[in-house]
Amino acid sequence: MRTGLHCALLLLLLSPACARAEVVDRMVAVVNKQIILQSELEQVTRVEFLLQGRPLDQLTEAEMEKVLDRMIDQDLLQQQIAQSSVPDPTPPEIAASLREVRAQIPGASADDQWQAMLARYGVTEQDVANRIFLQVKVLRFIDLRFRGLANVDRAEVDAYYQEKFVPELRKQGAPVPPLNEVSGKLTQIMIEQRIDEMLDEWLQKTLRGQARIEKFNADGAPLGEGVFGGGLESKETKSPGKIGVVRSGIGDRQ
Repeated sequence: MRTGLHCALLLLLLSPACARAEVVDRMVAVVNKQIILQSELEQVTRVEFLLQGRPLDQLTEAEMEKVLDRMIDQDLLQQQIAQSSVPDPTPPEIAASLREVRAQIPGASADDQWQAMLARYGVTEQDVANRIFLQVKVLRFIDLRFRGLANVDRAEVDAYYQEKFVPELRKQGAPVPPLNEVSGKLTQIMIEQRIDEMLDEWLQKTLRGQARIEKFNADGAPLGEGVFGGGLESKETKSPGKIGVVRSGIGDRQ
């Protein structure tokens, strides 16, 4: 009798936890049979907010929808990367990139403050390292596919200098350098913009156009492409997603 009572009590204690686990890990999207879980979406969002220096209390449903859309693009790119021969970044490269990331986050340079920050956002350093690893790989893939196609001639640089660069400096009250001093820098800026444009067009018109993408609400009902419902609880601890600094917000998750 006592054993049966203990089992009943144990089931009562476990049931709420099991129910919560099912809610956390519900499907929020499927991308060509690749499932994105609510727990993954939450973790990616937490890492993004950490890297952007934004508190979790600023998180809204609209922000979650943006993160989910980036994760969908990430999955589409991962499926393309899997068919290529893009080399993996080495551990020293990841360590160096992690140091650079920490240097850009206020208060993250000291180890104790960094660990406290990770705990506050409910992620680990490995979560951030995984994001960096995949970000570097995505960038290498993008460069391999698009950089050779992003050509800019001298006439375009001249036009950019006269129509955009100079007016912006004058608006800020800053001195205007001669074209020959900044033409190289402007060329690189324009090349990066061209790569962004080609990448966005490829994602939207080709990869998304040919993919099967479904989103789901909190009840598991399909919403269709471009629609998302749900939110993220503000949890203090919890222990993936172009880190928020890469091109059009495209990150990757592990």
